[in-house]
Amino acid sequence: MVTPPILPYCQKGPIIMPRKKKPTIAGMTLTDIRSKYCTNPELSDQFVSDLLTITGLEIDDEGYLVDPEDDPFEPEYVSIKNKPCRYAKNGVLHSRDLLFDPYNNTSIMEELFRQYLAKAHPEVVQSQILAAKKGVVPHPDSFGFITIIYSNGDLIKTANHWKDTTKYLDAFMRLESMTDNLVLEKLYPYDAYESEFFKKYPNGVAEYFK
Repeated sequence: MVTPPILPYCQKGPIIMPRKKKPTIAGMTLTDIRSKYCTNPELSDQFVSDLLTITGLEIDDEGYLVDPEDDPFEPEYVSIKNKPCRYAKNGVLHSRDLLFDPYNNTSIMEELFRQYLAKAHPEVVQSQILAAKKGVVPHPDSFGFITIIYSNGDLIKTANHWKDTTKYLDAFMRLESMTDNLVLEKLYPYDAYESEFFKKYPNGVAEYFK
């Protein structure tokens, strides 16, 4: 006959293990912090790298997005909606921070593009997203392009892309005087992925995460 274990005098009944707490942002590994709309982490990271290369923006040692153009020793923090942007692979995300995931957050690219135009191209009077098919109202992340109109009437038009964020990256590149061939070559990985993604999920990320 097996003798049952003797419980401590202060404990009655079976031993109850404490429930595991859900990890908070502070407790996550840095690579776990992703936009809820992220469908391709590797491509999202590549997008960040391409965007920084084209715009000249940088990620500082704490992971914050900065503009070193005016002062490389004390660069200006880039804010969107009054929040500093932080690339979570480089630091813990605080409640005051905006997760810097430009491939999966159109509002980030819209605001960066607006700030870029105001600073580097004040002669641009209008930019808008249009559908590839004439007479069709463009919807978010639908096949189309961006037009950029200067005060003298000159016009720049991007190639057609699916994601609005890729359209903005194309626009940045053309405003930096990159040739059409170079733009299309650089954006090919995004176009190839997005073409397959939107064929499989016509309603976009909402359908993907159902």
